[in-house]
Amino acid sequence: MAAEFDKIAIWFVAFIPMPVVQVLDDCFHGDDRDFSSDPNEQRFRVPSDIVVSGFVADDPQETDFHQCGETLKLDCATAEVLATATAGTDGMSLNHFNIGNTFPDPEGGVVDNPNEFCVNFLYDRAASNPLAGAVSPDLDMNAFVTIDPISRTVSLRGATNAFPDYEAYASVDDGAPVVLFRQKHTLDPVFGLPGGADQAVSAMVTV
Repeated sequence: MAAEFDKIAIWFVAFIPMPVVQVLDDCFHGDDRDFSSDPNEQRFRVPSDIVVSGFVADDPQETDFHQCGETLKLDCATAEVLATATAGTDGMSLNHFNIGNTFPDPEGGVVDNPNEFCVNFLYDRAASNPLAGAVSPDLDMNAFVTIDPISRTVSLRGATNAFPDYEAYASVDDGAPVVLFRQKHTLDPVFGLPGGADQAVSAMVTV
């Protein structure tokens, strides 16, 4: 068997779809957009880019890059910018990068992969509003990802918060993006951010 591609890029993004969001008595600038597969989209709260390359040589290696968008606190009446800050990325990571037939299931037991060329990893993200005080809840997401270069599939399962909106895409050998998932918010930030990621997401996509 031979890999059907050499490189795959996967990116996870969280964004606030409205132009302004109010949290109790404070207002913050949103990202004012809908879902977008453009990898160069600059309106976001938290994006993570993961690239795995070297499948053809049977030596896949990964690189990952995480960042947070600038937060703007606004005057709720006039929309004047009162303060700006950017959250840190310490709570964002890619762990347990693994190649082979089996992988420890994060929910217990072992995952049996279709073949020995599969790549697995765990993605975790937690970032909070740097202008909302010490009790600001984290924007959470986690995903367990399997890349199969033989069948050209990406599968994932994980969870997000109920706010804001979340999206993930994959691109093989710099080709057109394929949607992995799009998760619309179901609650406002007051009720949708506290607590851990509890909105399930899953996908099995041919790339």
